Amino acid sequence: MSIYENQHPFYITTNEERQEIRRELGLKESTIEEDIDSIMEWFQKQPHLVGGGINREFVENMLIAAKGSMEKTKRRIDNLYKYRGMSSDILANREKILSESEDLWKFFVQMSIPRLYKGNRIGILKLIDSDPSQFSMEILFRNTFMLCDLRLRYDYFLSEIWIVDFKYSSLAHLLRINPLTMQRAALMFQEGLGIRVHSIHIVNATGAFQHIISFFKQFLTPKIFERLTVHSSIEELHKHIPKKYLPKDYGGDEPSMAEFKDKYEKEIRNTRSKQVLIEAAKMVSDESKRPDANINDEFLAGSFRKLDFD
Repeated sequence: MSIYENQHPFYITTNEERQEIRRELGLKESTIEEDIDSIMEWFQKQPHLVGGGINREFVENMLIAAKGSMEKTKRRIDNLYKYRGMSSDILANREKILSESEDLWKFFVQMSIPRLYKGNRIGILKLIDSDPSQFSMEILFRNTFMLCDLRLRYDYFLSEIWIVDFKYSSLAHLLRINPLTMQRAALMFQEGLGIRVHSIHIVNATGAFQHIISFFKQFLTPKIFERLTVHSSIEELHKHIPKKYLPKDYGGDEPSMAEFKDKYEKEIRNTRSKQVLIEAAKMVSDESKRPDANINDEFLAGSFRKLDFD
């Protein structure tokens, strides 16, 4: 039985798409299963990791992100568990948060187009409240990592296409971002998840855009800016992404961002999603049990590392 028999409505992939992704990476199903077995066996022998638990879906997604490299997959799993443990506030209280009725996406919307586009997953991020006092990067990352955990369980894709809407972004929002929060997220994304970014599309850029980009340059390698395109109109965006893969807000055929937001608010609280997220919050390392334990001084000291996108 396929481990992907039960899919999540946020992230739909067909068997044909999964096979194509494997072919693209030069991976055979028999080899993947053997590699997963090997990584699971390795994981069980790591005293600092084993208590956090693991599942085959997670391992396969990490293996796909690492383009089939077992050593890179092991290293990223180790890093991800470590950095998640060092950012426990981002993972804390999921059961309580998901049991409350308050909007999780109060000041912003983030969603993924359910269908893959050429093997890539399209994600969209947009602030919906122009009041900077309502903005919290900690909440944004809290929600982002909940969705990441769902994706590690259910999604299957080659790389990311991001659309970022800057309509309500301002310098006042930027001033509310803690650089250490950005650093923690950078470590988890790059050294842990290892997500590959195909392209980034900016729409509705404001006067604050260049200041915001300058801030993020502290964390991103120059390579990422080579993949960033600023669009002067929605019609320009359509030259890169077909309308059928865009929400109505951007002249597309998919539901509106507001409809996606309502769907996410409900679906993330259902029993299956909630249970996956609560269990995923336990996937952290116990650094006191790490052989030759060495606290990540660079992480704790707050020095910035570049976020690379391979």
